[in-house]
Amino acid sequence: MLHVEEGAVSHEIAGTYGLAAMDALHVAAALQIQADELITTEKPTKPMHRVREIQIVSI
Repeated sequence: MLHVEEGAVSHEIAGTYGLAAMDALHVAAALQIQADELITTEKPTKPMHRVREIQIVSI
């Protein structure tokens, strides 16, 4: 379930780093639970790796 807070955070992240909506939601969810890192299959050249608030790890 998407809460207003995650929606606002994901919107800010998307605008700041140029992320697609779903990627921004994933980052916002990871930040919400205070994850140490976010593991993804996104290539290191993709916008998700611009995010500075959490470590993004590509597998």
